[in-house]
Amino acid sequence: MTLLAAPAFADDWDFVLINGSGKPIKTVELAPAGTATWQPNKVDPEFKKEDATTKVGGRMTVHFDKGPGCRYDVKATFADGATSTWSAINVCDNAYVTIRYNAAGTPTFTAN
Repeated sequence: MTLLAAPAFADDWDFVLINGSGKPIKTVELAPAGTATWQPNKVDPEFKKEDATTKVGGRMTVHFDKGPGCRYDVKATFADGATSTWSAINVCDNAYVTIRYNAAGTPTFTAN
């Protein structure tokens, strides 16, 4: 009897990111929580603009290849070149993620 292993394929996933950070977002990257294996948001070439920043309060759809887990870190690069990371967001159970900073300036998020 011969057993064949099926190839592992990543699923395309997406969620809506709401920018509550207080700064325009230039790019977004994702990595499985606790890793540094960043992958860029997959922007459809038809919708890619020269200056595609997401304004404060704006929304963007984040497309990525989902791996075996549900928790991902999200790294935003802002229009001023600064970056921040929001950790361990559950992308399996949440279609909308709002990123912001708490009163102490620490990245925090809400998801639903």
